[in-house]
Amino acid sequence: MTHARAVALTGSDQAVRADASIYCGFTIRETAGAAAVVVIYDHASAASGTILEQISLAANESRGECYPGGIWAVNGIYVDVVSGAVAGSVRIG
Repeated sequence: MTHARAVALTGSDQAVRADASIYCGFTIRETAGAAAVVVIYDHASAASGTILEQISLAANESRGECYPGGIWAVNGIYVDVVSGAVAGSVRIG
């Protein structure tokens, strides 16, 4: 079992981890009353590379996923807020 820690989302695109890491999941909530899309990549600093997660949220929806064994992210973890406003965290090991 992987022990994870939560990294708070800023609401904007952000690098969560610049080095190789284990992606363990997310918790996210749409905060503006409109649809939102977030994509999480295996990349240290840009919205490119292998997609680890694609999250589409309806207005006021919240979702979460937890992967106990985790997913190896070779290049780091980057969150791209494609549209909408969100709050939450990404779990890394």
